[in-house]
Amino acid sequence: MPEKYAEGAGSADRWPHGTLLAELAGSPEAAKTLLSLGTPRLYEPGEILLAEGLHETFVLLLLSGVTKVTAVTENGDIALLAVRLGGDLVGEFAAFDNRPRSATVTAASAVAARRIGQQDFLGCLDRWPATALAVSRMLVRKNRWSVRRRGDFSGCPVATRVARVLVDLVEDYGQPSRGHVLIGPRLTQAEIAGLVGAKERRVHHVLGALAGQGVIRVGYSRVTVLSPAGLRHAARLTEPGD
Repeated sequence: MPEKYAEGAGSADRWPHGTLLAELAGSPEAAKTLLSLGTPRLYEPGEILLAEGLHETFVLLLLSGVTKVTAVTENGDIALLAVRLGGDLVGEFAAFDNRPRSATVTAASAVAARRIGQQDFLGCLDRWPATALAVSRMLVRKNRWSVRRRGDFSGCPVATRVARVLVDLVEDYGQPSRGHVLIGPRLTQAEIAGLVGAKERRVHHVLGALAGQGVIRVGYSRVTVLSPAGLRHAARLTEPGD
């Protein structure tokens, strides 16, 4: 294991908020144990880490970089389900139930990870309650994200769905930047459209409207939130004046 990851294992600042290793900041020994498992792997941008449908049971503990989680829809399109960063865990569903991979995970940048076998992973959860609790919380967050997306798809306009996805990304991966908040993962407008289940041109219009209102600034595959309060209002998570 690279020494820099061992040294930062128990640091809340080392790992992005919302990731598994950030959850373990209060249990440095548990984090170090998890980081000691498996073997190191490096992935180039565009390389597939996990492939939908394959029968595999290992998990990947991401140490650095950004990955995108996708799945094939009923009509054959590729839907972006989520993004995962250094500190996150991917592949745990198959480790728990021995079923085929439910999604594909692809490196969006250079990625460093630990490939951990099923037996070692499950054994770690048995020996370290703090790790088992952190993984449980991570699974709850993923489930809540999925439930929110289904609810948004069925009852919210595209503009609200876009704003809510941006709020979620800010809460999970926001990075302070010159008094504003930069959404960490680089996402194209097509990928944001995949997250909200809408046409790219409609998402382009919504992002342009939010930028025109001074709520966000849109750059090349980057979104900076200029007004978190304005974004939450656009997401209908607050009332006017809150």
